[in-house]
Amino acid sequence: MLPPDIPVWYRFLDTWGHEIKNLYLDCLLGGPYLTEEEEKDPIKKSWRHVNSKRPDAIAETENEVWIIEVSANPGLRAIGQCLAYLALWLEDPKIEKIEHAVLIVQTLDTDLGAVCAKMGVRIFVV
Repeated sequence: MLPPDIPVWYRFLDTWGHEIKNLYLDCLLGGPYLTEEEEKDPIKKSWRHVNSKRPDAIAETENEVWIIEVSANPGLRAIGQCLAYLALWLEDPKIEKIEHAVLIVQTLDTDLGAVCAKMGVRIFVV
């Protein structure tokens, strides 16, 4: 999460945190896959962390999993990140619940909102 996004994240948690049962940070999606033996090698493990994709957070609610991107002032790139993270999650889901891409923002222009609606990305404006 970039420094301008951090206050947006905390406002989201203040407003919607009660919905979250479990919160996961620094999650790896996609990337190079390592065997258990390769995971023991610190260089390979570091290489995996650098090359995997990382959403800002993954939140588990009562019935859903939210794959979260936070951006104070998002552009179209944020939608691409949301959709890519969701696609990577669906390749190897760790939690058996309905998955949703979630974009948490401070500001939102109408075009971005319309695209999110068409692509199924949930938006929280805080």
